[in-house]
Amino acid sequence: MIDTLPRGDYRRRGGKIDASGPPCRPGWIDRGEVVAVAVSAQQTKPAKPMQIEKVKDGLYVIRGPFNPCAPNGCGGGYRDDGLLHEARDVAVRVTSEGLILVDDKYQNNVADVLEKVKSVSAMPIKYLLNTHHHTDHAGGDATFINMTEIIAHRNVRENFLRNKQPGAPRVTFNDQASVFLGGVEVRAYYFGRGHTNGDAVIYFPDLKVIHSGDLITEGMPVMDYNNGASAIEWVTVLDKILALDFDVVIPGHGALLTKERIRSDRQKLVTMNQRMAEFARKGVPLEQVFDALKLADLGWDHTVSTVAFKGGLKGYYEEMKAAGVRQ
Repeated sequence: MIDTLPRGDYRRRGGKIDASGPPCRPGWIDRGEVVAVAVSAQQTKPAKPMQIEKVKDGLYVIRGPFNPCAPNGCGGGYRDDGLLHEARDVAVRVTSEGLILVDDKYQNNVADVLEKVKSVSAMPIKYLLNTHHHTDHAGGDATFINMTEIIAHRNVRENFLRNKQPGAPRVTFNDQASVFLGGVEVRAYYFGRGHTNGDAVIYFPDLKVIHSGDLITEGMPVMDYNNGASAIEWVTVLDKILALDFDVVIPGHGALLTKERIRSDRQKLVTMNQRMAEFARKGVPLEQVFDALKLADLGWDHTVSTVAFKGGLKGYYEEMKAAGVRQ
């Protein structure tokens, strides 16, 4: 979700990448190695601290910390909207041979993430799967790349390198990948462009649970066109997700959801796309488009991601305009 990136232009990220990285060291990294970073980066005490919740036997989700304005607090154009925002949901799959994580939040959240993981299992982290590259989801890769193997869609690695974001995954896949550990399989699917050009859906087939990344969140869809998003293809991606056999959704941000929520959001996205396509066809001025979309009709006028959605409005308009020309 774009509003969960560090404040400022998300294309300007510091850090020099060493793609080869140090030798992979499976297991734990000492809390002391990252706590200094966490303390220096934390600006204010969050409204609610990080928490870990059981999803099903052997599967947990780490949520929070929760802040006003944006996941990393107020400032940089983000004002208090009366909602609490959180960095991405981290999934923890416990097996008899070790742990599989999905995403890792901001770099300054790593120490707390490790603490929460240890509260449910002392087993080493053997694999980490990225849903996409945004730093509220994969900022911790800069640390985790030194302690475990990180797996992501090949476009995620390319986005890391292009954006000069540290911790680029060393193992990538095209359409599908599976991790087998302790008699458990965890699958990663790439169904096409949506929030970015590298969104993976992580599937826990034995538990009938998916981790959707930012393809589904507690808020509205946000398109990052600088990193390959597509509102049109997003609908097809949701159709492919719905074809999977699951009953619980760990979203990119927020509390657990159901399959019906994905069906509902898919139809809302279709409606919003139809409206935007009509505005593009008629040449409605861009500055009038946001109000004309009537997001209140969809329940999307006041969500944790509505402000971030506005940031991608120009790209959204241009995508629909180009699609109309091709028809």
